Amino acid sequence: MYVDIYKAWKTEKTSQTPQPLPQDFYRRAESYLRGLQDDSSDSRTLQSQLNQKEREVATRLLQELRETRIRKLVAAVRDKNQLNDADLTDDEKMIAKSLSEVLAESHPTEKNEVNAVAVEPEQTIMSVVRFLQDIPEIVGTDLKLYGPYKKEDVGSLPSQNAEALMKQGAVKMIEVRNMPQESA
Repeated sequence: MYVDIYKAWKTEKTSQTPQPLPQDFYRRAESYLRGLQDDSSDSRTLQSQLNQKEREVATRLLQELRETRIRKLVAAVRDKNQLNDADLTDDEKMIAKSLSEVLAESHPTEKNEVNAVAVEPEQTIMSVVRFLQDIPEIVGTDLKLYGPYKKEDVGSLPSQNAEALMKQGAVKMIEVRNMPQESA
């Protein structure tokens, strides 16, 4: 699987558009990384140290791959370039759809030309949640990456994302009282 991650990373870095990835690519990659972690029973052995290094490098490549693909998705949607759904994972298709909807709402009269969206640095309303199941890395409504989260983790997400996950039964909202506000 390491070779698959490396090839996908290298191909993605040398192209302008998202390259084809199998639908289960990230799931298989995460399973592979968990396997490397499980094999490290004695950290003093050479094999264990090699597994740890392989896991570190593969994790970094996978993170860069995700970030590069997200940047390409944002650019393609912003520039109204056609994306091939067959080249995207299910999560990436949802991100592209959400981005398209956001851009359509912010520029309802513009049909043919969309310039880069100038986003004012506005405060994103965050919600604190407890995760009821494992959640892979997601792109928040503020276009920042969140996660991955494990069952019973507590984290902070943009309120819109938290509400959507709550409707799916994946998180439970946590009420935070008397929390000092950050000064702008």
